[in-house]
Amino acid sequence: MSKKLTTIASLITTASFLVVNGQVQEEKPIFHYSAMDAMRNGVYIGDLSIKSLAAKGSFGLGTYNHLDGEMIALDGIFYRIASDGRVTKAEVEREVPFASVAFFRADKEFEVSGIKNIEMLQKEIISKLPSANKPYALRIECVFESIVVGGANKLEDWDTTGLAELMKTRPLYKKGNISGTLVGFYNPPSFAAIDLSPFHFHFISNDKTYGGHLVSGELSSVKIKISIDEKSGYEILLPKQNKTFDKPWPQQSNAKSSY
Repeated sequence: MSKKLTTIASLITTASFLVVNGQVQEEKPIFHYSAMDAMRNGVYIGDLSIKSLAAKGSFGLGTYNHLDGEMIALDGIFYRIASDGRVTKAEVEREVPFASVAFFRADKEFEVSGIKNIEMLQKEIISKLPSANKPYALRIECVFESIVVGGANKLEDWDTTGLAELMKTRPLYKKGNISGTLVGFYNPPSFAAIDLSPFHFHFISNDKTYGGHLVSGELSSVKIKISIDEKSGYEILLPKQNKTFDKPWPQQSNAKSSY
């Protein structure tokens, strides 16, 4: 092999590694189990356990089989928010139909103030991203004057009602003057079939008694700490032997394969 080709091969081999505190660590992508389009088309059963999911990331979000609770992973602990709003630690044998997790290591951290609501916060984050075409894991420590998060009602095994229809009657929980962490991801528009775009956030309070999917919120005047972890891409694993996943989806029946 020529010297030039050897150099190229070396770059390819080492491109997915970072040096942190003098140690070489592998830079891992966001791990996705299933896709948001599957949820949109009523796929609410998966075969991946929390134990297996934890090997792919210690930070992230998702849901549990039959929509039996919202999932938040923070600092290696996987939480479950039940339909009545209770927060508990998830059993390792619980399985998920959808999840997005990562090993979080911040590339950039900064504080902002004067942010009044979630819409302003999202604009601020986008303005700080190196690229709008790459995915990022986001950890945001903040205080809400008021916040609304959503849960989910457990479904029967046979229920494949589309997610958009179910969300019309989802349980909502409102709180005031509460501090906690937003766990989430920025997903480029080109990956909107994989996850919500541009943002998908779940919230959990500092005392771990309140949480769920972020619906809306008004932020306090306390400074907001934003940590951003740029990711190299996505690793996607799809459900196995899943009849609902394998059948044609209504939302894809008109998809074109040519331009």
